[in-house]
Amino acid sequence: MPIRMVDDPQDPQESNNDGGGGGGNSNFPGGGGGGGLFNLLPLLLGLFRGKGIIFLLIIGAGAYFLFGRGGGGCNMGNLSDLGGLARGGFLDPKQFERANIYEPLADDNTKNPIPEKANLMAYAPAVGNQGEQGSCVAWSSAYAARTILEASRSGQQGEATKFSPAFLYNQIGLDGCQGSYILRAMEYMTKQGSVPYDKFPYTDRDCSRQPDQSLIRDAGAFKMRGFNRLSLGDRNDAIDLRAIKENLAQGAPVVIGMMVGPSFMQGMMGQEVWQPQAGDDQMSGFGGHAMCVVGYDDSKFGGAFLIMNSWGPEWGRNGFGWVRYNHFKYFVREAYGLEPMPKTGAAATAAFTCEVGLVQVTQQGNKMVAGSYAPLRSISNNVFETVSPLAIGSRFKMEVKNSTECYIYVFGKETDGTSYTLFPYPNANDATKTKYSPFCGITGTRVFPHDKSMTPDSIGTRDVMAVVVSREPIDWYETNRKISSNPASDYASRVNAAFAGKQVSNVRFQSTGKGTMQFTTAPSQNQVVAAIVEITKR
Repeated sequence: MPIRMVDDPQDPQESNNDGGGGGGNSNFPGGGGGGGLFNLLPLLLGLFRGKGIIFLLIIGAGAYFLFGRGGGGCNMGNLSDLGGLARGGFLDPKQFERANIYEPLADDNTKNPIPEKANLMAYAPAVGNQGEQGSCVAWSSAYAARTILEASRSGQQGEATKFSPAFLYNQIGLDGCQGSYILRAMEYMTKQGSVPYDKFPYTDRDCSRQPDQSLIRDAGAFKMRGFNRLSLGDRNDAIDLRAIKENLAQGAPVVIGMMVGPSFMQGMMGQEVWQPQAGDDQMSGFGGHAMCVVGYDDSKFGGAFLIMNSWGPEWGRNGFGWVRYNHFKYFVREAYGLEPMPKTGAAATAAFTCEVGLVQVTQQGNKMVAGSYAPLRSISNNVFETVSPLAIGSRFKMEVKNSTECYIYVFGKETDGTSYTLFPYPNANDATKTKYSPFCGITGTRVFPHDKSMTPDSIGTRDVMAVVVSREPIDWYETNRKISSNPASDYASRVNAAFAGKQVSNVRFQSTGKGTMQFTTAPSQNQVVAAIVEITKR
């Protein structure tokens, strides 16, 4: 392709991702790399001789993979009921990586300032108690997160809009009422919906009771828009704390799967903030538990997230508790953001504004630093070009700022005239699919690609890219196939033809003083706006 992709350097600060606001270290009481069983190894090796050492090594390896951080995922398999507090969150990296990845806002506090704190408790229902059933996934997903999403959309109190955890759990639970996967809950609430609590009340004594068909049909009125995973890129072993804050700051609750043990269970009764105990870093005897994140505060306890649990008001303070950022990062294995609900009525066709620019970047140490824009000027309708040619080998990224929720797609012209998809990033092993979500319901400035830079090559003197903004999702692979047809013809004309009948008319395109281009639409039933950027090079 004329625009080449170059890997950005690994930034250790991004990998650390402590969420800011302090609390970013990984110190634990009695912690360190070799606690628990491993501190006893010298003594045990002295007691066991010969063949006994082989037996000891087998036991040690088993303990590490069952209870340690490096084992085969977080699916503990057995439900733990410690002191009457049931868990039931099955945590499996293979399940987590099936969810589409959230494309975060650019990590730039000037362009994307994140508030120091956010709190969605006002939209939450009264904290409930899952009792002896391993239904935490349904309590965190339907009763907490889905209720908060609906209450914030409708303006009603959470208690008046609360959804049934039993309706969800009884359909997605694993055998024996022993838990479920968060992904199952997210998929069901998106495809099938939810029902109000009083339509299917909860009991921890029976998970086999099934809703009738009329109730399942009623659930369709409360489908949620979708969800995505808040991980560091494609990693299934690291969550993105900044992405979680971005969601919470714009009213979107987050469901997490966390490894918890005794200090988080009985140890949190009546406590405001969780303090891990000596040896907790080994997670011996811990199990997966799903909860809902409803807020954060950079100044509270050195920086912490606010968690809504399902163990009744006795846990924490009225059922809520704070977890410091560094502990959150260490013990939380999965995080799912719920997409904001679709606008209705006049808001569904309201005008929206979007800004597109080419930001030049340079490498400084282990990170890429944004510089000035490569200025753009209008040459016709929705087509813009760079004012001055870009130097071959220089690096830049495509920057897109949306002020209204939308779906964003980026395409480019190949040397043979066909088209390729830049975003959502196609899978390396199957270009018809992507792991990334094109939905940008969390508004702000994003840069594409996120972990790479673009650079002009020496073929020809002009490269072409297209930014497509849509109110509804499009089939990006099929669209790219249409644009690729008749490759000898003008690329901009092919892009416009691919969206014939769908593009918003009377769009006002203009260059800005800082070198970007901007468009503003009038209210319209049509869904799509396409902008073409031609990049001259030398």
